[in-house]
Amino acid sequence: MCRQVEQGGTFTPDLPFHMVWLSTNACQLRCLHCSSNSSRRAADELTTGEVFRLIDQLADAGIVDFGISGGEPFIRDDIMRIVAYARRCGMAVGVASHGANFSAARADKLAELEVGRIQFSLDGLASSHDALRQLSGLHRRVLNSIETAKRAGLRVHVCCTINSLNVDHLSEFVEFLAAINIDRLNFSRFIPTGRGSDRLDISDRQWRDVIEHCRRLARQYDGRLEIVSHLAQQILVDDVVGDIPGFVGCQAGRGQGCVSANGTVFPCVLLPIPIGNIRETSFRQIWETSTVISELRERTRLEGKCLRCAVRAQCGGCRAIAYARTGRYLAEDPRCWLTHDHQPSADFRC
Repeated sequence: MCRQVEQGGTFTPDLPFHMVWLSTNACQLRCLHCSSNSSRRAADELTTGEVFRLIDQLADAGIVDFGISGGEPFIRDDIMRIVAYARRCGMAVGVASHGANFSAARADKLAELEVGRIQFSLDGLASSHDALRQLSGLHRRVLNSIETAKRAGLRVHVCCTINSLNVDHLSEFVEFLAAINIDRLNFSRFIPTGRGSDRLDISDRQWRDVIEHCRRLARQYDGRLEIVSHLAQQILVDDVVGDIPGFVGCQAGRGQGCVSANGTVFPCVLLPIPIGNIRETSFRQIWETSTVISELRERTRLEGKCLRCAVRAQCGGCRAIAYARTGRYLAEDPRCWLTHDHQPSADFRC
């Protein structure tokens, strides 16, 4: 079910459509931007049985898409059983990996389970990717993993976190991905949280150019490479999304959420505000009774220029960067150029 929350045709679901499960905190890499600050496996990670119960609760709540991330999911020896269980529960499943060592046997098994996508992290061309991931030669290994996945017939997505190391080479990177027949590129916004530091960020004003550039690339490669992004201000640069009634910009606490390796629920992968734990309370109860979720859903609770903005219903600013910078998840988005320049009038059109 969806309920109306503001005028203008926008809506938000009672429960999210997409949930990310951070399957483990263990990872062989020590990436400079890791929002999970992944390293060693924690002692309190959910057991296989607890993950099955989590999936039952998510399926019962109507979640249709289950994203498995980490850390590195394939470190868990039960990950294929978990994928199989989620598929039996009728959920679409995607798995995200750093791609350092993706075997043909693993690819074939995911294909057999009809996994909807395998997503590899590739943060630009070789030099910027390996520098960010702190492992020389990793870029080449990820390309081998991509080839392995495609041979198995899997749909391959690439996730790229935009940061100071790769921002000047996005056009060349997109052309490279199109040439190797990647199915989808997801541009992710860098948030200085977890292990991520401000030195990897670009300036607030640069983000306007980046968002506009991403939209130009999406149009340029339409039909060759699907390009999507998690950039809240897309409404300000994209005429198409301005005409989509369901487009609400920031999805934190709305269309998506996150469950950590130990069962803690968050409004978003990049918004580390705990709202409950599935070991103590059901997912549905956590989501439906959370004050944080309620406030994220109601854009009238936003602060500063985000509250006064004429397109708040279809943008809302990025709640994760607001929280990372100010400690207040309802604060105005410091990266939005409208907070620096001017606010759109009530009859604003892209």
